Amino acid sequence: MFEILENTFRTVVEYGILAFEAVGVLILLIAAVRALFFLPKDKHHSKHILYDGISTALTFLLGSEILKTIVTPDWKDVGMTCAVLLMRAAMTLLIHWENKHESDEE
Repeated sequence: MFEILENTFRTVVEYGILAFEAVGVLILLIAAVRALFFLPKDKHHSKHILYDGISTALTFLLGSEILKTIVTPDWKDVGMTCAVLLMRAAMTLLIHWENKHESDEE
């Protein structure tokens, strides 16, 4: 009985990881297409669209990394996942700061 619950839980988490990663990639692609659409008209607005899309996509990808820590089998994998998590969090904060800084300059 416990084995069935564990396998079900692992399957749900793995599908959740795939869903978070798919949504993150989809958001990033949509933001890139939107930024390219606005690029000839307004380069500054295009940057903001891309920054917001990257930031949102990274948030979803961070969610998938957090879910990965739940199902990792050993400490080496947990360490690697935490390192990726910290890098993505730093990238998200940097993009958010840069976007806000450019908005304040306007």
